[in-house]
Amino acid sequence: MFWLVHIHSESSFLETYFSMSLDFSSRVTNLDGKEFAVMRWMGPNKQFIEKWKRATAHVFFNAGPYIFYLASPGVAARLGAPLRRGEFALCTLSRDDFLRAVRWEDGAPS
Repeated sequence: MFWLVHIHSESSFLETYFSMSLDFSSRVTNLDGKEFAVMRWMGPNKQFIEKWKRATAHVFFNAGPYIFYLASPGVAARLGAPLRRGEFALCTLSRDDFLRAVRWEDGAPS
């Protein structure tokens, strides 16, 4: 199971806060051939990102044309330093990376 969270809402600031939080240059770590960036949630309420980063299923964010993988608790633990409240780690995925991650084969999930 996985979650694909669409980050677009005309009635809230979610997309704005998500965009403001993206920082792929400050704390970058290569893990298993993928680059994860640790960043800080810029919204006033950190509960949004805290809820998703504790999920037991894999979480992907779809923001505009991009798909990001949110480091699960196990992956986050391997990034070097523990993530503090409001911190999260993302990896940018191509469309093909995403389809492989969810094991989409022959037009259907496996």
